[in-house]
Amino acid sequence: MGPIALENRFNKYKLTLHPDKTKVFSFGRFERGNAKNQNRKPNTFDFLGFTHFCDRTRQGFFKVGRKTAMKKFRAKIKELNIWLKQIRNLIPTKEWWQTLKAKLRGHFQYYGVSGNSPSIKKYYSLALKLVHKWLNRRSQKKSMSWSKLYNYLSLYPLPQPRIKHNFYTSFHRVVR
Repeated sequence: MGPIALENRFNKYKLTLHPDKTKVFSFGRFERGNAKNQNRKPNTFDFLGFTHFCDRTRQGFFKVGRKTAMKKFRAKIKELNIWLKQIRNLIPTKEWWQTLKAKLRGHFQYYGVSGNSPSIKKYYSLALKLVHKWLNRRSQKKSMSWSKLYNYLSLYPLPQPRIKHNFYTSFHRVVR
């Protein structure tokens, strides 16, 4: 479907395409080869908080790869950092810990899609570093060592990063 056909389809339902956010580019199973022949990087695009790129399965077939868009990743880390900074001295740790668990669980449920494991593990790791940082800034002395934090985590565990939506289990390639 070309850009004019797409625009006509949108007009039929009284929708408009934003000119700054809309572009036509090559993408699909031949994109890697085309990009290599044209001496450029393969095209990617960001949509719904994910960067979509051309990838391959273990058997060598084309698949769409997804990872957390860097812009969204940075925004989520910054948002968590600001929240931890604001909340650290207002209420006891046990009370805001539940909210932290919910924030992590929500992030993993949305971004925990096939192939995005490195991004959600990195988010978890940075979240722990931020928790450690802000727990140590509640007073002048650094009272929360990493070993104390790990002991606290053993008593009050945080959700672990894991894939919640596996896109590839329901597809079976039939070979005839």
